[in-house]
Amino acid sequence: MKLTSTKIFRIIFSVALVLLSSASYLADAQDKIRVQGKITDISTGEPIAAVNIIEDGYVIAYSDIDGNYVCTVARDAELVFYSGQYEEITVKVNNRQVINVQLTILSIEITEAVVTASFGNTTVYVEPSDLQIVGDHFVLKTNVRIPKKQFDSNSRFIFQPTLYDATTKDTSFFRPVVIDGENYHINQLRYFAFDGSKDRLADYVVTNELSLTDNIYSYKDSLYVAPSDLDHDYRSDCYLGINGLFERKADPKKKNARGMDYTDTLVIAKGTVNPLRFLEYDIDPQALTDTSLIPKPEMKLLMDAGVSKINFVLGKAKVDESDPESVQNIQEIKQKIQAILGNEFATLKSIDVVGYASPEGTYKQNASLAKERTALILKELASSLDPSVAKYVELTDSSVVEPWSKVAGILRDQDAELAEFIDDLVYRYSDDYDRIIPHVRKHEKYRSFLLKDILPALRKVEYTLNYSEFRKLKDFEIWDRYNAKTEEISRYEYWRLIDTAPDSLSRYDLITESLEQYPNFTYVANDLAVQLIHRDSVNLEILKPSLGKKAPEPVIYNQALMALGAREVAMADSLARLLPTNDATVYLKSITAALAGDYDTAYPMISSRGGLNEILLLLCMERNVTALHKCEELMTYPEYSQNAKFWYVHAICANRTDDIFTAMISLESALMLDPDLEQIARLDSDMMDVIDLVRPLEEETLLQ
Repeated sequence: MKLTSTKIFRIIFSVALVLLSSASYLADAQDKIRVQGKITDISTGEPIAAVNIIEDGYVIAYSDIDGNYVCTVARDAELVFYSGQYEEITVKVNNRQVINVQLTILSIEITEAVVTASFGNTTVYVEPSDLQIVGDHFVLKTNVRIPKKQFDSNSRFIFQPTLYDATTKDTSFFRPVVIDGENYHINQLRYFAFDGSKDRLADYVVTNELSLTDNIYSYKDSLYVAPSDLDHDYRSDCYLGINGLFERKADPKKKNARGMDYTDTLVIAKGTVNPLRFLEYDIDPQALTDTSLIPKPEMKLLMDAGVSKINFVLGKAKVDESDPESVQNIQEIKQKIQAILGNEFATLKSIDVVGYASPEGTYKQNASLAKERTALILKELASSLDPSVAKYVELTDSSVVEPWSKVAGILRDQDAELAEFIDDLVYRYSDDYDRIIPHVRKHEKYRSFLLKDILPALRKVEYTLNYSEFRKLKDFEIWDRYNAKTEEISRYEYWRLIDTAPDSLSRYDLITESLEQYPNFTYVANDLAVQLIHRDSVNLEILKPSLGKKAPEPVIYNQALMALGAREVAMADSLARLLPTNDATVYLKSITAALAGDYDTAYPMISSRGGLNEILLLLCMERNVTALHKCEELMTYPEYSQNAKFWYVHAICANRTDDIFTAMISLESALMLDPDLEQIARLDSDMMDVIDLVRPLEEETLLQ
């Protein structure tokens, strides 16, 4: 095909556009660098997540949960770091690849003030009741009947139940109830100058409508008990107080004498009701399968340098073009510089050039020649830098005239006699270049050997490119960093260490160590939680930092399991309620609901599995007859005939249905199989009367 002049012009124009585009792209690439760093609180040193990194008014990056951020920006960019709770700051990049930032908080933490009230030793009279354990709370339900003759319009009635731990001899208080007579209330307001807040019992005063209930007040309250204390010996005392503060009585010796106060004390509950103490369950923990939670490989800033050598023509500042290696080295240096500049993950820091001259001739001539050679190469290399980049790259050069002592060192393996000759001159003239060279030139081997083969090897220029580069570390490099203990190990690096640990013990140590550094390391924390649950061990702190609105289902699930293991029932139940109801969670949710007292929710799932757990739940629901029938059905199964807990529960069912004889026989059977159940029976309100018949205490013990 014949090319016309128009077609030729179009081809040339297209090629020119391509070249211009390539040049523009290279200039843009050279002007961009990768910047990363960590953002922390200036006062606490803690990492700050979700900080906006802004360039020219646009958000270009955010800090992650560990305060780390990464962005690619111009070498001379200005970055704004902004978070609503912190003062924003502006930082100039100035060709830096690592910029760590500290922010100052704007808000002031407010310390919560707690006001407490104290109460006097008033007393209460109530009907006998039971202390029922529901989860980690003791629930007291009772009725208070107030005789009219002890309560009138001029009195205050105070009802204060308590929980007494006979094991530790500590007393806790349930909610008090205060009922004021009409005249008492009026005088009370006058006494406090109509400021009711001065009355320390004002918050507990209830409306007096006892006449509508035949003077009976129905009471219900609960107290939290630490899981470790649930097995203690408890009773409930109630204090009754009739206060006649404004009731005046005639007294010849005193004016305006204060009315009398009446107090009394009554034990209304001894022992506890807790059928679920025998609840048994075996629930496996859940492993995390969401791989998005595995830390992503990260790039590290590594320093590196390259070195090469260039040979020159004798006596001239000119590259020896007859030496193909020298020519090739110059081209390779330029190519390497361009590769560094074109890599957004790398930054060229400096170019260092050192020129070496051989010692023939005078020192002044050689030093000048070495400097010329150095300047030549430095200029050649600098010519490949874009002006926008060149201002950030440090260019340095130096020159060296190699001493004759080095020549002697080279000769020792090749010509010992000539080496000794030069060593003698160095010793005699203290390595003085100008005094040694005349003697060397007179030597018979100067031109044939020294000038031809030895001295040219000393004429060279060496360059060093100092640059930093982001790249992913290999496993052996991560282990080297960890063993050196000189740098902070990142979340991803800990993950690789754990994954490549040589044995299970090392792996466990690395897991615990990584969680000390990164408490919210969700994947690792859940892994450790699974191990602990399988060992029947509990540590509620491991998963706590990973909990939240977006916590993975297995994390919530496993924390609920460990809360059950720690007998923190309220925590377990609240966590279980966050879980969706499905085949994997329904049993856990039923167990936590049962222990938390939500028996109606728990019963369908637990009853579908039958066994002793169903009977225990029926007892909690006070469906005693049904529980007894279920017990009798289980008697037909051989595995229950030697089950001490089964016979104990059967005794409860019989006692609640007023079959005291069967209750005694079943409890005796339970004690024969497991004598330790006697201690439980003496604290169990369901069995206290039966155990006294089956195993009465000695009179001496009773007196104690």
